[in-house]
Amino acid sequence: MAHKILLADDDQSFLHSLAVRLRAEGFEVLCVQDSYQAVDQARRKWPDVMILDINMPAGDGFTVQDRVEKMVHLKGVPVIYLTGERSERVAQIARAHQAFALIYKPFDTSELLSTIGAALDAPRPCPAL
Repeated sequence: MAHKILLADDDQSFLHSLAVRLRAEGFEVLCVQDSYQAVDQARRKWPDVMILDINMPAGDGFTVQDRVEKMVHLKGVPVIYLTGERSERVAQIARAHQAFALIYKPFDTSELLSTIGAALDAPRPCPAL
């Protein structure tokens, strides 16, 4: 069974090209273009990893992580942020959210694939049932 990745970015061409690359690596990819869709798809599809752009319509990637973390079955899902915004503010917020990784655009796809692999291998808390 393929690992499921939620990929959220408001740039449609970037979203499409990255999704093609991830699917070629054997991942199931759920693509969304705003924060509302990201939360909805996470709730319904239970991704193994979330790759979130920070600046998107209907809220930022940090808001998505905040909302998803409140869902017991998704607690601790690794979040990888992809952003073109290189600022200390973004880095501080990502650290405060305990993001698995913060990767700046443009990036090397092999770096992202390696980071996804590490995120999938990382221990995750068991949800309370």
